[in-house]
Amino acid sequence: MRKDKISKKIVIEGKNGTHNINLSRQETNRSNLEEDRKIWQMLTTENLEIKKSYNNKNKIIWECKNTNLDKLTKNEVSKIANTIFSRISKNASFRGFRSVEDIKIDDIKIMAQKYLDLDPWLQIDYCRDSTRQSIDEYVQVEMIRQFTNLDIQKPPNGKYVLANGEIQSKKSLQESKNARSIDVLIPSLKAYGFLKYSGPVGSVTSVHQVNESKDFIREAKLFCDKYEDEKMFFVQVDGDAGEEHIPEMLELIGEHSNYIFTGNSEQTIDWLNDKKVKDCQLAENAMAVN
Repeated sequence: MRKDKISKKIVIEGKNGTHNINLSRQETNRSNLEEDRKIWQMLTTENLEIKKSYNNKNKIIWECKNTNLDKLTKNEVSKIANTIFSRISKNASFRGFRSVEDIKIDDIKIMAQKYLDLDPWLQIDYCRDSTRQSIDEYVQVEMIRQFTNLDIQKPPNGKYVLANGEIQSKKSLQESKNARSIDVLIPSLKAYGFLKYSGPVGSVTSVHQVNESKDFIREAKLFCDKYEDEKMFFVQVDGDAGEEHIPEMLELIGEHSNYIFTGNSEQTIDWLNDKKVKDCQLAENAMAVN
């Protein structure tokens, strides 16, 4: 029925990363609602074979088994059935269940119908949440791509991590509490980026995200101290909580500022464009000498 990337909506209106992320989140939620309504409708009107089973942690999971549906649609039906089950479970006793074991597929269908009966003004709060679809990163990557015209690569999760002053794969990683993923790679500049959106100010999550950004900077400094090559590292951070801490992150970078940078999307784009220009000038000078 759908692929997740279809529902993602990336909206770029200028270089303000926080603005673009917020717009993209809301447009993606709008798209999610349109698609999730179709699944809610299927749950209430079609003869779906959805079976209860247990995962390796002995937790209840629901799986769509209809042979007349393609694999992607079955997966989406299963995901939404499990999401609805989770919501029912949170207040199971209030709804008259002695335990979550008493919740049946018919109860999941009843909840799906209640979603459909809601005004769209409320429905949108019950569809998939764009904040769990990596929208923020997609927006930040697309902004770099559009405003630098550089070849931008987004490695699969875990392909590259920065840990113990080394760039390595997550599979080969030895123990390191400060290991951080490399979210974006710019081959022409040998630049490795860590992307983060942090907000609102003061939340536990925002504090954790700022600490992750600082860990990436510390690991980048270790790398630069180990190797005298041309690799560069940057932390692209948007959102009130993240941007609030940019000055202290720049202070943390200190004397490594030739190869490590942090800033919001607009500042990061300007830094990359400056590096691109200098790289072109060096190439031209080398050709002139030869």
